[in-house]
Amino acid sequence: MLILAALALISLIQGCKNAVMYSQDFQWDAAKVLTLRMNPYDLSLNPTDELKSLGYEDYYLQMEANQFPSLLWILYPYTLLPPLAARYAWLFSNLVFTAVLAWLFYRLFFESGYREECIIVVLAMISGMPWRNHIGVGQHTIFALTFFLLSVALAERSKDGPGSRKWFLILLSALCLAVSFFKYTLTAPLALYYVYKRRYDILCPALVPHVLLTAFSAVWLNDSFINMIKKPLEVASWLAGGGSLDIGAVMGRITPDLASKSVLLTALFMALLFVYVLMFPAGFDRELLTVLMLWSMVITYHRIYDYFVLALCAPGVWLTVSALIRRKSAGVPGSVADDISVKRILKSPDMILYLAALLVIFYLIRVFHEAGFIMAAAGVLYYALTVLTTIGLWRIKSFEKREDGR
Repeated sequence: MLILAALALISLIQGCKNAVMYSQDFQWDAAKVLTLRMNPYDLSLNPTDELKSLGYEDYYLQMEANQFPSLLWILYPYTLLPPLAARYAWLFSNLVFTAVLAWLFYRLFFESGYREECIIVVLAMISGMPWRNHIGVGQHTIFALTFFLLSVALAERSKDGPGSRKWFLILLSALCLAVSFFKYTLTAPLALYYVYKRRYDILCPALVPHVLLTAFSAVWLNDSFINMIKKPLEVASWLAGGGSLDIGAVMGRITPDLASKSVLLTALFMALLFVYVLMFPAGFDRELLTVLMLWSMVITYHRIYDYFVLALCAPGVWLTVSALIRRKSAGVPGSVADDISVKRILKSPDMILYLAALLVIFYLIRVFHEAGFIMAAAGVLYYALTVLTTIGLWRIKSFEKREDGR
């Protein structure tokens, strides 16, 4: 743990240094022009010299407004600050979100008494290259994932609350879910968790603020409601082949023309995941969240800095592997199905695959400067882990019928 703590501290310091200099993915630029009643999507699709006249720094002159306007309004408080101050504010926010994320991770994924194991996972996450780069370029995954898990935690509390308090928690959970859609490439697949939980009282209200803000933005920019959806997607289509391990990136490496067609595969996988979660009984919350998290990194556009979420999959992978071992042991004479040692789990092929993927993506990719061979190895490991975890959970769903919601 001391080694991980030292590595995490070094990573934290370097990530903060990078953020002050290179935090160009913040989308402060797009949010700023939106507040000025200038169309960030037109300026992205057809760049002009207007940004120079606003005094934008060089790294903001090539705008890539791939967020829907309802999401850009979330950044409004930061647009009140000049660029450098906004970057410092976003860096501070990301550090706070990381701390809250770690607390929510412990609250939702670990049984009480497993605090040390949670600390090890969090330190591994912070020490890895993805989290460091995420902080350095000013991305939004930490922000979105924090609000998503906060929504889940509030949804859990709403089950036992009295009338008025229950509805307050439901609305608060829906609001947090709405905010989490800022990184919709991550949280749209994760939102299928609410389909699994049959919590449409949270999922449906979470869409309302985006409909209202999209309509407001259409009036604000003197454009159509349809264009407020279409234009961000047009900008996003430029980036479809620029990911790291996702299907758009894989198809784009085969031929650039295929990258834009990856949206069809995304729709197909979302439909399959929808059916998948509907067929699970209660009691697989952590495992299903893990499967959805793994698939979200595959079916939608992501750069390598988003893959820090792999660390947060550790409890779900562990639970799935231990359940599979119990399933195999149940029919063996003389075996005790519940007596699953840590050593036995760590030696299982699925856990070895998970640890190998973690090692390559968190550390070796950086060591080899994202060379083609190491990226290919990371992709093979990640896809294999995703498929095997999905199949493994499907195999145990009829074996374990837990009804405690944990």
